[in-house]
Amino acid sequence: MNWKQKLYFFFFIRLPRKIEEWVNIKEMNTIIVSMQVGACGENLKVNGKHRGLGKNVFLGHHVNFNDNVFINGSGEVHIGNYFHTGVNLTIISSNHNYDNATAIPYDKIRIKKAVVIKDFVWCGNNVTIIPGITIGEGAIIAAGAVVTKNVPDYAIVGGNPAVIIKYRNIDQFLKLKGEGKFL
Repeated sequence: MNWKQKLYFFFFIRLPRKIEEWVNIKEMNTIIVSMQVGACGENLKVNGKHRGLGKNVFLGHHVNFNDNVFINGSGEVHIGNYFHTGVNLTIISSNHNYDNATAIPYDKIRIKKAVVIKDFVWCGNNVTIIPGITIGEGAIIAAGAVVTKNVPDYAIVGGNPAVIIKYRNIDQFLKLKGEGKFL
């Protein structure tokens, strides 16, 4: 191995591994996310990479992001308490203007629409939520779902576009909520 290869190996392979041993990456990601958003509740957990965010993103208490979360925070995004994700969550809060646009396929105007995710929502892997959506309390968004319409409280939705598959056992949900059994 020549000196250039040794230098490359040290700076791009060996040193990053050593840094990961010294620094708690999850803790650092959590601190970074809490500084990048408009407001953040207690006990945020960030278990991987994240992109986007911004001062228009508001996080409740006990929010848990897994790897590869992208939140386009140009429009407002409100995430409630006890929110959990799988990997590869995408939340979009604005879109290009294509209706009566001044150019094709769209112009420079961004149309902002808030996304509201209420308490106790769980999103599976590879979920996409488009602008202007409200997801109700206790809803479950199945893996691979593309949410294009509002989701009622306690609904389980899936597919592209996401449709209601069924509802949670509401009595059991409310019992556990009343007993404070949260994860």
